[in-house]
Amino acid sequence: MFEKIPVNADHIIAVRVEGVLTDADYQDFLPELEQLIDREGPISAYVDMQDFKKWEAKAAWDDLKFGIAHEVDFDRIAVVGNSKWQQWMVTVSNIFFSADMRYFSAEEKQKAMDWLQEAGEGERCREPEEPFRPYSHILLATDFSPHAELAGRRALEMEEKYGARLSIVHVLDNMILYDGFIEPVVIDQVSLYQELETSSRQLLDKLVDRMGVRDRAEAHLLNGSPKDELLRFAAEHEVDLIVLGSHGRRGLDRLLGSVASGIINRADCDVLTVHLKE
Repeated sequence: MFEKIPVNADHIIAVRVEGVLTDADYQDFLPELEQLIDREGPISAYVDMQDFKKWEAKAAWDDLKFGIAHEVDFDRIAVVGNSKWQQWMVTVSNIFFSADMRYFSAEEKQKAMDWLQEAGEGERCREPEEPFRPYSHILLATDFSPHAELAGRRALEMEEKYGARLSIVHVLDNMILYDGFIEPVVIDQVSLYQELETSSRQLLDKLVDRMGVRDRAEAHLLNGSPKDELLRFAAEHEVDLIVLGSHGRRGLDRLLGSVASGIINRADCDVLTVHLKE
């Protein structure tokens, strides 16, 4: 069942999840949550899962559907738990959904709430925007799809317009999870992975040739979670504009497109999404 926890903070909802969640639990709770989102816009959530056991099958489907439908409606989600599988669940969810999710132990409850409140305080204390300055470093994120090709053309236009540096980045998502609390989840196909890496490098080189990029050192092949690696690259290289393609579909495509949503929500710089008309 869901039990609301009173909190004295704007744009934050806190709930305690207990026992086995059923479809009926979701039918009772989700309408109230949707009303809160409609009323306040993007919110953050504090979820106490210390006494949570599992989902019934239909309840798990309810949870996934709601997450896909509202993936851009959450700023931060703090999960408080006491088990390794809950920590693993948060790690995996961070790969697919755009909200910034973190796991906290039972002893870190206050730390979890403080982290959620940071987001709101940052919005309230934000200084007035500085006058517009020309972009100096543009990051093109590519997955070699038609959407990415169109985004590449737009990135070149922006590079020429502002005389900016242009970096092209492809992230090879190996979907291998390494964490201190579980053994690595690895498909023992090293040769296959090496082939994928070689193929990705060849595709990246061909893209550089088609775009006429003069400096091949600006083409980067990274490994890991696309969302996290792109954000890290942007921060470390002082990128002030990220350009990427977005299909804007729903269903599974939208779930996979959460890389774009995650970057939009979490990047410290401007983000330009380029849509390919179907």
